[in-house]
Amino acid sequence: MYLLTPVDIIIDSREDAKHPEFRRELTSKGIRISVQYLPAGDFLLLASPGKQSLLVERKTVTDLGNSIRDNRIWEQAKLLKEAAVKDGHQPLIIVEGWLGALEKYRGWRIQSVLRVIDSLILDFQIPVLNTPNKKATIEWLAAKAKSLGKPEEKKVYRMRVEKKPLTLNQRILYVAEGLVGPKLARKLLERFKTLKAIANADVKELMTVEGIGEKRAKEIYQLFNTEWKPEEDTTNKS
Repeated sequence: MYLLTPVDIIIDSREDAKHPEFRRELTSKGIRISVQYLPAGDFLLLASPGKQSLLVERKTVTDLGNSIRDNRIWEQAKLLKEAAVKDGHQPLIIVEGWLGALEKYRGWRIQSVLRVIDSLILDFQIPVLNTPNKKATIEWLAAKAKSLGKPEEKKVYRMRVEKKPLTLNQRILYVAEGLVGPKLARKLLERFKTLKAIANADVKELMTVEGIGEKRAKEIYQLFNTEWKPEEDTTNKS
């Protein structure tokens, strides 16, 4: 069964599956939410006539660091920009957390991180908003959604009464995308068929996939073969 209902924010179904607290907290603030698949971005903030909708990609500082390290940041920025322009949205990247954590805890030069951010802003023309933590991101999303007009003034979307969960196939692809990004994820799965086979592959086997060089292959191998250790939460430090 479907209902026609006014919507303030569409949350990507993959983001919602991973972080349902956004839907819960935003709904509690009176924001009308729809959960749907978004080809790019995590949140689509709809706007009333005369105002521009926003397609938002959310990254924690750790996510940002990982995407810079393996060069996925540029592919992600391109996809976000193309998707936004195609449908008339303004793209925006939210970086959540203290940028200094990359320098203090991971040994990165802060000027290198800032150069990436200035390239996103100046070369890709994607604004970057830094929020201190997840709570602040939620507060901003709610305030911005309200500033873009009343729900009944915005485009009406067709949505399910109950959110349809991701299929097993979609969940597999989602995990693979977290390793190497959307394009290489499909190539990895086409070559190895299962996540288990990817995890069991050695560096030379991983390098047989087009687009995966020795450096990327070693990073994938290390992800599956390095013991995880809890780290200090640095998102609220300044």
